[in-house]
Amino acid sequence: MLYIEFTTDLGAKVTIEAKNADEVLELQRRYGKSMGWYSGDVPAGGYQFPLENEHDFDWALLGGRTFKNDEGELCVWCRGYVYKRRELEEVNTKKLKMPKAVKFSRGARPTDPDHIREKADGDIEYVSLAIFRGNGRRERYAIPKVAQEG
Repeated sequence: MLYIEFTTDLGAKVTIEAKNADEVLELQRRYGKSMGWYSGDVPAGGYQFPLENEHDFDWALLGGRTFKNDEGELCVWCRGYVYKRRELEEVNTKKLKMPKAVKFSRGARPTDPDHIREKADGDIEYVSLAIFRGNGRRERYAIPKVAQEG
């Protein structure tokens, strides 16, 4: 048997048994969507997903929900923070080559550990939830078709 540990929106730890790996994703989807529960810690630099998954990514897998802020920008409410969508242009110089990407990030807080802070221009620091870059779409990360149609 497999087990998945969730952290509830109030910080409690809950362990749930799963029959197989596919059910793990289903449990993440179910409890993330209905209750905002999440599993695991966000890695430094954020979760990495293919760019082709960005338009229909199922944020419930991470315990998040999307909304538009007052400026009309797409944001994700996740783990008690708001992450804003940012488009990163392709970089193609002699020293650095990076493909186009979409990142969901927020401004760093003084209480954020150093290992998750990312430096930007000047004194600005960010914390990333997810970055979408590269090829290789993964259907299992997309909002289920039934949920999209309904």
